[in-house]
Amino acid sequence: CGSPSRLCKHHFFTRWAKLHGKLSTRAPGHGDMPSVYSEAKLVAQTYQAVKQQLFKAFQKAGLGTWVKKPPEQDQFLLTV
Repeated sequence: CGSPSRLCKHHFFTRWAKLHGKLSTRAPGHGDMPSVYSEAKLVAQTYQAVKQQLFKAFQKAGLGTWVKKPPEQDQFLLTV
């Protein structure tokens, strides 16, 4: 129907940015939000730590390495 899926990265990032904006006005330590999706993921420390644990668990279980997608897939600007 021409509108993005509620599950698409851009829609998810837009909703996250709105929530981040509300939190940043109320809580100290919530500074500027990156405008590029890939940058936002890189600064999300808990996300990165858990992702590394997952990759290590796959290796330990003998399931191989995680196949990485092209980095360009996550390099889009937030347009609100």
